[in-house]
Order: sequence, then C-alpha cells, then structure tokens
Amino acid sequence: MKKGLIFLGLLSFILLFLTGCGEKNPKMRDMPKYDTSECYFGEGFQDHTDYCKYFYNENSIKKFETDNRFKTVIPEDIENIKSYFKRVEQFVKEYTAYHEHYDFNLSQIKEGDYCYIDSKEGQPIGTGVYEKYDNYNVYYIDMEKQILYFIHNNI
Repeated sequence: MKKGLIFLGLLSFILLFLTGCGEKNPKMRDMPKYDTSECYFGEGFQDHTDYCKYFYNENSIKKFETDNRFKTVIPEDIENIKSYFKRVEQFVKEYTAYHEHYDFNLSQIKEGDYCYIDSKEGQPIGTGVYEKYDNYNVYYIDMEKQILYFIHNNI
C-alpha cells in the first residue's frame, strides 16, 4: 500500500512536470497570468505553426510595460513585426486545419503596443544556421484590446 502511494505521488509529480502544471503552451510559463485563451497548435513535433490569443484584464496587461523582454513598438518596428505575421498567415492558410480561426489583422500592429521576438536566427542547426523565418516566437501585445497574440513558426 505504501509503495503504491509513493508510486502514485511520483507519477503525479512527473505528469505535472511534463505538462507544465496545466499550461498548454510552455512558451507562456513565465508570462503574466491571463484570464482566458484561444490556442491553435499545428501538427508535428519539429515543424509546425502555432497561433494563440491570450486575453488579459486592465490590470494584468500593464505588467508587460515593465517586462524587460518587451519593447514598445515604434514606427520603425512595424514592418519587421508584420513580416513575421505575414509568414505565419501564409503557413496557417496553406498548411493548417485551424486556418478559419486565424483572425490577426496586420493593421493592428501600431505604435505604443509591445512586442517581443524570440528568434533562433543565426544559431547553428545541422550544417547551416537558422534564417530569419526558420524558427521564431513572436509575442505581440495589443494594449487597446488587452490581448497577447502569440505566433510560433518552425518550418
């Protein structure tokens, strides 16, 4: 009986560790707590495209203003940020089953919002290096709508 309880305890710990305590997107573990979310994950272990929306409230969205990873969007950033979303939109429309749920509009990208781009560009892979659009995560905060848009592309 005692061994059974120890086994169940260890199994529970391992499952919580592997699943990130319930967080479906491990890339959101160290972000401020959101109220609700909509997530669409691409198929595949390595090569896939993901799209999520995380809904915040008036108080919790403000935490991004002091998060050192996030940069305030200035006019010079807009085309670069758009380029990542254009790439994801292309893959979502052509290769995913959730394309009807992709509703990000490029005109939402505006000065005063916040953005964090986590890119593997320039890092070694196989015999070459990652290019700009090979493997990245973009976290875009629409402050007016209080939504964090998350895109991941690894194609």
